[in-house]
Amino acid sequence: MLDKISHKIVPTFNQKVELSGTFAGEPFVFSVTLLGQQYPQYLILGLGYQARWEKVLPAIKESENLRLKLISDEGEMIAAHVSLIHATHFPEKLLFMSYPEQGIARSLRQSPRVGIDYPAQLQVANHFPYINGSIVDIGRGGVGFETTQQLPSMMSDLCDRDVKLHIGKDDQQRWSLSGRIRLLQEHRPNVWHVGIKCELSVAECEEVLYHLVSHQNAIDRLINNDQSNDSYSNNTLQV
Repeated sequence: MLDKISHKIVPTFNQKVELSGTFAGEPFVFSVTLLGQQYPQYLILGLGYQARWEKVLPAIKESENLRLKLISDEGEMIAAHVSLIHATHFPEKLLFMSYPEQGIARSLRQSPRVGIDYPAQLQVANHFPYINGSIVDIGRGGVGFETTQQLPSMMSDLCDRDVKLHIGKDDQQRWSLSGRIRLLQEHRPNVWHVGIKCELSVAECEEVLYHLVSHQNAIDRLINNDQSNDSYSNNTLQV
């Protein structure tokens, strides 16, 4: 049974998606960028400057079974059949694809994530210096890390690299979680999102989560401002 997926397709900055199918009896897979949409008419996909137009276009046009696959912001894998509506290669190589209303949506996460905002440093195996940023979500299956730090060119090859995530401020580090990078994308302009898989026990997850929720940035700022208790509203410390 197919799922209704139209509301799940929300383009983010430079979101990478996959087009796959079969052409002349041979399977193909192209990595393209979801640039935008005109709901419910079409999706706009962009090809990189290095893409060979004479190879991509015939395969897309004549594919016997063209499929689109992407990862949603909710951590779901979405797959659906699409078809080519229009294509142009000037001034940019763009594909206008039919907008899928139904498809398959499957969660890639075995446990829910809790949104958070807490400083951390990412240590990549055999790479120095550390990457400064913040934990933005956490669950038993892993951690979401974001940074505005300019990433080195080698970051594009970091998927499946072993990492350590040092949680806390420089003088108050309490945990170091080991894991592996499963997702790396420019989530917004100059903001990189790194998905890190690290298996935590229930007890470990609860301990880390309790500390992070109790000491996240919003509360730290209130404490550092040294405001009087009388000035706080009842909603001040809601997290």
